[in-house]
Amino acid sequence: MVASVPLLQSVLGVVRFINLTDLFAPSLSPGAQIILPTDPNFASRVTQRWTDYDAPSYIGAIKPATETDIQNIVTIAAANEIPFLTTGGGHGISDYHAFNGLSIDLSNFNSVHLEPSENRLTIGGSAKIWQLIKPLHDAAKEFPLGSCECVGIVGATMGAGISSLQGHRGLMLDALESVRLVTADGKIVEASKTQNPDLFWAIRGAGSNFGVVTSATYKIYNASNNQYAMNADFVFPAIANQSFWQIMKSFDHTLPSRLALTAVAFYDRINNQPVIALNAVFFGPLEEGDRYLWPFKALNPTRSNVSLVPTKDLMDAAFFNFFGKDNGACLPNQHINIYTVGLKQIDPSTFESFFANLTDFWVANPDFQGRLLLQRYPSQAVQAVPDTETAYAYRDIKTYMNIEGFYTDKDLDDAVNSFARPARDAFAKTSGLETLATYSNYAHGDEGPEAWYSARKLPQLSALKRKWDPDQLFSWNNPVPLHWP
Repeated sequence: MVASVPLLQSVLGVVRFINLTDLFAPSLSPGAQIILPTDPNFASRVTQRWTDYDAPSYIGAIKPATETDIQNIVTIAAANEIPFLTTGGGHGISDYHAFNGLSIDLSNFNSVHLEPSENRLTIGGSAKIWQLIKPLHDAAKEFPLGSCECVGIVGATMGAGISSLQGHRGLMLDALESVRLVTADGKIVEASKTQNPDLFWAIRGAGSNFGVVTSATYKIYNASNNQYAMNADFVFPAIANQSFWQIMKSFDHTLPSRLALTAVAFYDRINNQPVIALNAVFFGPLEEGDRYLWPFKALNPTRSNVSLVPTKDLMDAAFFNFFGKDNGACLPNQHINIYTVGLKQIDPSTFESFFANLTDFWVANPDFQGRLLLQRYPSQAVQAVPDTETAYAYRDIKTYMNIEGFYTDKDLDDAVNSFARPARDAFAKTSGLETLATYSNYAHGDEGPEAWYSARKLPQLSALKRKWDPDQLFSWNNPVPLHWP
């Protein structure tokens, strides 16, 4: 077996001195920047990762200004066996602790071009969700954006791109029409259903394995309900948890296409008690959406609010601002340790048992501000797309569940891992799916290719990996193996 560059670097590390300026500067445009860790402003000049848990380390960063810059960076890095990562929004959470190499920071590729009359949107590779909210609203259009304003759109799309609107509009990758990317051989390639369709198939579900996306074009949609949606928030005491899980299960086969439920269990440190918060969004009239809320209202929530809000304000309206702006998701370099699992069904007994164990863990570890997150998103439009259409494997997931460890004391890492990993595996056993299945954008990194991409998709993905990236240059983020099985 020939070892790939990433494999060699993970074993050997970057042991030789590399003068990035001498190596790359002659091939870069005047607008490109080389930023070294010795720069006292390195952290502010380079896009930082959301979490520092198992974060990569860098020998430097390059901010390309043109596509040609990216071509030259990839070509030179490959020729000199320098591993690299591409950074868009900085919301990768997978395990990069073995990485020590170059950051290709796409901050300059953040353009947004909306064509309302054509129902088309073209963005740069690092454009973020917040950049689309106002233009879409002003044009009376909508797009299945995620739940956090600072996430990179292209990065989210490559893994699927889930959202509260997906039951009505599908996944982000279902709206994708074409991409431009730099491949491992340093070439600019366009991929769509008519150009390099095999690559376009792979990008939609495993995109980080096949190149650096410089721009992407999507279809957009006419806005629902005159750009208003029902937003409902509830808080329940811990004693209601058994009934709450039963209600969530009742939606396994009945969740309407325009209703999305997001639940968060967390520990209220002010009142020293665990609670469950629910946010419900209905993309339609308040009176219609409110009819689906009666089971939750019957639980006698300690706090509640149901209102009609502009869809552009939904992200700020959720959860009574318990977790701060953007639910705490836009502050870089937090210590966040996440385990995830996809569920086809809710098993109340598994949730009840875990909630009891989680309560004990909260009490025993005062620094642990962790949460249990359930994104119960509708799947009608998602499942309307044939499974063979894209590399994304898990259109039958109904709930995206995270055990999210927020804490500052890194000495808790071992305890959190020992608690969360077996809990994730227990949820997988009652998930209604045959094996552990993950939404790869939330992946911890230890799950393996079958959990990220499924056994049925991997043979085709591996063949395409051998075709488009045989040296595994793009193999740090949930890597597709060269051969499967």
